[in-house]
Amino acid sequence: LIPHLQYYKYKYLLYFLIKYYKELTCHVSKAVDLNSVKKSMQSSVWLVCSECLKERTLIDGEAVGSHEILVCLKCGFQGCNKSGIEHAVKHHQAFHPESHCITISLSTWKAWCFECNEELSTHCNKKALAQTLDFLQKQAVKATSAVSPKIIKLREESDPSRSKSSAIYNSLVPVKGITNLGNTCFFNAVMQNLAQTHMLIDLIQEVKEKGFKLRICPPPETSLTPFTVMLSGPEPLTAAMFLFLQTMKESGKGPVNPKILFNQLCQKAPRFKGYQQQDSQELLHYLLDSIRVEETKRVKAAILKAFNNPTEKTADEETKRQVKAYGKEGVKMNFVDRIFVGELTNTIMCEECEHISTVKEAFIDISLPIIEERTSKPSYPGRLGKGVREQDNHMTHNEQLHSVAHNKNRRPKKKVEKIYTSARKQMLISSLPPVITLHLKRFHQAGMNLRKVNRHVDFPLILDLAPFCSASCKNLEAGERVLYSLYGIVEHSGSMRGGHYTAYVKVRAPQKKTDHHRNLESSSSAQGQWVYVSDSTVQTVPESRVLNSQAYLLFYEELL
Repeated sequence: LIPHLQYYKYKYLLYFLIKYYKELTCHVSKAVDLNSVKKSMQSSVWLVCSECLKERTLIDGEAVGSHEILVCLKCGFQGCNKSGIEHAVKHHQAFHPESHCITISLSTWKAWCFECNEELSTHCNKKALAQTLDFLQKQAVKATSAVSPKIIKLREESDPSRSKSSAIYNSLVPVKGITNLGNTCFFNAVMQNLAQTHMLIDLIQEVKEKGFKLRICPPPETSLTPFTVMLSGPEPLTAAMFLFLQTMKESGKGPVNPKILFNQLCQKAPRFKGYQQQDSQELLHYLLDSIRVEETKRVKAAILKAFNNPTEKTADEETKRQVKAYGKEGVKMNFVDRIFVGELTNTIMCEECEHISTVKEAFIDISLPIIEERTSKPSYPGRLGKGVREQDNHMTHNEQLHSVAHNKNRRPKKKVEKIYTSARKQMLISSLPPVITLHLKRFHQAGMNLRKVNRHVDFPLILDLAPFCSASCKNLEAGERVLYSLYGIVEHSGSMRGGHYTAYVKVRAPQKKTDHHRNLESSSSAQGQWVYVSDSTVQTVPESRVLNSQAYLLFYEELL
């Protein structure tokens, strides 16, 4: 009797599930009209609430509203979801009260049914939701890639505090859109963050001109006195970088065309030619490395010129020693190293013999895997040199490694036998840069395929790096806090098949040094206005939206 009852129980359950799915499919089909959405998009302003345009006065400017926009899939109406206004909800109540009003968010691409009061899967009806979502995502790329997009700024409400905030915002470095040259959103998002890196703007301003005097101070053990050399003009990529940053800083309307800078970068890194989808983190590395190479060449040429361009044949041993010593210190003074480059110390200890090996390496960013559950897997010798990219968020924690190779016979010129034992690995920061970039590894190799991790990762606005620094960390005293403030984000939305890079940048006043720069959080760190930038589109946003973003790169600056 019991098995018989269970049979009917599952039968009725299956019946109701099928009935529910049919009802869901039916109301989704009735609530979605792709043709109406397409028609509405042609006459509306992308990412702007239609009702806000009617109800609020417009002023000349570049930024748009600061709230989430929902698109009605029945008629294509774009409505805001701002608390207290909620034009999207009012649209449903006024025009579609009898039906299931389904919307898609233009920031998260999630579907929501007001009648059911729940989120819907975009795969429940391929002919309706999925196709409409695909159209809207393509429309987003078109809208943000346009040379002359419709960009406006909504007048702020009559609130004294907001008016004061707007005055501060207008007096700071402006945020301009950047023209998409064709799948170059990965480049634009990074450049928005670099354009708001105050130290970069200051230092590149110093070395932009021919004739800049660089004073090199070798360490005492070299027995050399300080030496001043005169630099030649900057190389093509560095000159293009300066021109771009200067254009971004100047007053006036955007968007800025980055073609000169992008073409110069493609000369150094041909992989970015062809206007294909690329990775923002790789772009950042290639850009900074290429500029660093140019500046190194520039410094070395100035030192050789100061010594009357000696050659291997004409230079004596003392001249060679001095050129080498000055060159070693001089190349460290390039503005890329002074701003972005830090140092990591990798320590591996064998658990069997307790042998410790230490390796130091420079970094431009620190890559952190997004891992839900940590599992211990064998790690082979060839993989141990990958550095920080194999570390989790707790860099100071000891990580157990298996299959670590040790030479049983260390005598040279003989075949050695390797024994694999367990070991522990630890990575700590041994030198802190003024600007530190964290890379959240959202793209993972799964067999032959590359997949994306869409899980949200919490990140702080103020980050204390002291727990992740070694005891001998340069410029760090015992018990000190090392506070960094978030000022920029590169976000990747979408999937591996088709995604889009955008940026969040914090418009803020330049920092001033304080007496207790590492022990107290600066009050100025909380001041400023966050701005969302999607290629040519510029939009002020609240801090809450920034914290909910799907961050890929995080830019932090040291609090002074």
